[in-house]
Parts: sequence; C-alpha cells; structure tokens
Amino acid sequence: MRAGRSMEPVRRLAPIMASGVASVFKLLIATLAFCGAYFGVAATGGPAVPARAGETAVGEQVRTVTLSAQAMPVEMGRAPRPGLVTVGAAEPGAPCPRAYHAQSFLAAGAGRAAAYEWSLRRWNPGRHAWKTVKVSAAGRVLGGPRTVEWRPRVAGAPGWYRVELAVTGGRTIAGERFKVTC
Repeated sequence: MRAGRSMEPVRRLAPIMASGVASVFKLLIATLAFCGAYFGVAATGGPAVPARAGETAVGEQVRTVTLSAQAMPVEMGRAPRPGLVTVGAAEPGAPCPRAYHAQSFLAAGAGRAAAYEWSLRRWNPGRHAWKTVKVSAAGRVLGGPRTVEWRPRVAGAPGWYRVELAVTGGRTIAGERFKVTC
C-alpha cells in the first residue's frame, strides 16, 4: 500500500506539468512567429525605403510590392503647380521607355532672374541613399512665371529613380520616385 501512496502526488502533478509545458511551448512558438514577422519587415527595408527590386540572395524569393507613391504624369498643355516636379515617359506606349519628360513651374520675381539645375538620382539600396547619375546644364528664368522642362535618358540601369530641381537661392524640389524595369 505504501508504494501506491508514493505515486499519488506524481499523478496529481502530471496534468499540471503538462499544462505548464504546453503553455511555455505556445509562448515560444508565438515569440518565434513575432520575431519572424519583425525581421521579415526589416529585411524588406520597411515601408519608407524602396524595395530591393531585382537584388536577391541565392535561393531568396522575389516579391514585387506596389506602393501608393507613383510617378506623376506629365501634364501636356498645362503648366504644373508651383513646387511640384512631374515626370512621365517621353515615349508613351513604348514597351521599355528610356526617355523621360520632367517639368516644373518656376516664378522669378518681376525683373529678377532665377537659376536652376535638374538632376536625375537613383536609389542605392546598399547605402540607403539617393545617388546623382545625371545633371542638366544650368538654366535661367528671367522674370515672370515659366514652365521649365528636362528630358533625361536612362540607359540599361533598372532601379528606382527620381528627378530633382534645384533653384539657386531656393529649395530643391524632388519629384515622386519612379521605377525603371529594363
């Protein structure tokens, strides 16, 4: 009889121990799932950084993400709003546009001149920074409002780009980024 009594506490603790081990196991799985989701978002560069298009490690799956920020279409026949750079394909309908049309609106004061310069910048995912790849010749606007234009070409370098307009004595206006895929 004594042998039966000594096993009684063990039998009572077994369900409690099993329940505790199951709870710890569930917490471990939940923690691993959370960490996986966190590091998955961190690996994609987060929502504010362009996706690493076309650059993958061996065996990594490519995932295309469509973001809400799209390139603004060029408004033909109308001047764009002040403080906005619009960019669109200069060859609409082409399967792989290489020429782009950028425009903006500048207003130098009456009797005054404003110098400006365009630049085409490409996103460098390794450095997480924009790199200038092409710069226009400097231009000038003499008095009164005027639409300024630039037609940059992108040759065989897929990636994220944006066009910037720097005005002497003013601020630099950056257009929305756009993706070149070919």
